[in-house]
Amino acid sequence: MSTSCKYRLIYALLPVAAAGQPCMEQYGRDCAFATGFYETHIQDFATTAGRAGLTAPFIFAIVAPELTQYSYLGDKLETYSLKVFYVQNGRAYADFSIGLFQMKPSFVERMEDSLQTKTHLHAEFGDCLMPASGSREARAERVRRLGLPEWQFEYLALFCRLLRERFPSKSELCPDDMLAFYSTAYNTGFHKSEDLIAQMAQRALFPHFSRTKYRYGDIAQCFYRTVNN
Repeated sequence: MSTSCKYRLIYALLPVAAAGQPCMEQYGRDCAFATGFYETHIQDFATTAGRAGLTAPFIFAIVAPELTQYSYLGDKLETYSLKVFYVQNGRAYADFSIGLFQMKPSFVERMEDSLQTKTHLHAEFGDCLMPASGSREARAERVRRLGLPEWQFEYLALFCRLLRERFPSKSELCPDDMLAFYSTAYNTGFHKSEDLIAQMAQRALFPHFSRTKYRYGDIAQCFYRTVNN
């Protein structure tokens, strides 16, 4: 069975939770790609979730909307020139989404900065830190890592741990509300204030290149219900 046929079949068999969801209907092929990726890499999501004290469906739902964008855009925005501009000059000159989970170099840089002060996490995530993090060599290595699935999972685990420590009260929320906050923080910036993340959760801004936009957290919740059955 071809990959495209496989994803069409997966979408056709999606649970009732996905039925009637405008985003799922509008981006059926791309949503099927995301769900198919979860089924193929469920052990990777489970391992990542275990490191973050969460569940595999929850972890997947955070990045599922970005997986649909990777399916739609592929590497169209990952041009050689953008990578060169970032490596040579830094995120002020080029900051773009890379890889399956559509992470930006600035996202990783901010996590590195936050991790620097959290020495209790260095034993587990110390490999995420780089010497001379502002150097051209570090930027080149950051771009290389972002192109590798194993590093995207590593950074996803780190994101969840950092967010959990920064906003511990969110762990007491029901799964839907917690996911809305976590996924919005992933999309808009985990370094931003709790109030700003909550405000952004109410805004329909995703997908960036679509005329019809949705709230990122709503899409994440739909994927969560789809695979958590």
